[in-house]
Amino acid sequence: MWEDDNEGFVACFLIKKDGSKTGQGRRGHLQEGAWDAIHVIEVGPEEESIAHYCLTSTIMLSLTTNDESSGTFSLSGSIRRQMNMDLSVADGHLCNMGRMIEEMEGKLRNSLDQVYFGKTKEMVCTLRPPSEVVLRLPTADMP
Repeated sequence: MWEDDNEGFVACFLIKKDGSKTGQGRRGHLQEGAWDAIHVIEVGPEEESIAHYCLTSTIMLSLTTNDESSGTFSLSGSIRRQMNMDLSVADGHLCNMGRMIEEMEGKLRNSLDQVYFGKTKEMVCTLRPPSEVVLRLPTADMP
């Protein structure tokens, strides 16, 4: 946390989630995986018990699977968003910043789910249809 030039302050919150086989968050067939979040919040000076908050969040996601059924697959990317809010400081700056970060992480998680995983699944299924789907071409049986 540090002071800025406008009589406010800036805070930075870093969140790291390890989803690798050796990490505490192992799920499914994930060989390696990491969720790294950087949240920078600029807090303006208080005016009439209201402060302006500007949150800039970046999520960096990487994962690798190595499973017999799915094969080896790597996916990584990042997404950045910004949110501005004017909030009462009655509950304190830390509570306001925590709520903003939780809301932003939820939005970014949904965006990653739709953009990265949704589009990747669509492309993989287009290029390599699942084994359950059998494509049958019309036969040219002529009498």
